[in-house]
Amino acid sequence: MRVQEATASGLMQIHVNQIPEEGLRERATYDPAALDMEREDIRLLKPFEVDAFITKAARELVVAADIRCPLHCACARCLEEFDSSVEAKALFSYAVHPTDVVDITDDVRQEIMLAYPMVPLCRPDCRGLCRVCGQNLNLTACGHGAP
Repeated sequence: MRVQEATASGLMQIHVNQIPEEGLRERATYDPAALDMEREDIRLLKPFEVDAFITKAARELVVAADIRCPLHCACARCLEEFDSSVEAKALFSYAVHPTDVVDITDDVRQEIMLAYPMVPLCRPDCRGLCRVCGQNLNLTACGHGAP
């Protein structure tokens, strides 16, 4: 298994002519800054990892990827910030020629974004904010009744 650091450009490229017959295991860490994956409520502050097993057969390149990505989120109920992570397993297939260089950056980016929580919550039982005074009900009751 080869371990790579992220390239300066953040691109995830595979040189088809460098994949041996038995396949290749790759582990790499990538800086998310250049990939434009942030939402208003989700930020990527730390590098993410991709473990991949790459095989080729005839004119097809197959990449089985395990993706682990740390997230920094704002809770949709109480607005407190918290750290979380997403994990995704993906299988990519590309029609290739022996001299091709395949860029899987967009496919990995999409898998991470699809794994984002629809509604980030700091915890499943988050009580949110009081509708009257805006107090974080996880920290203290405000006396305005149920949220």
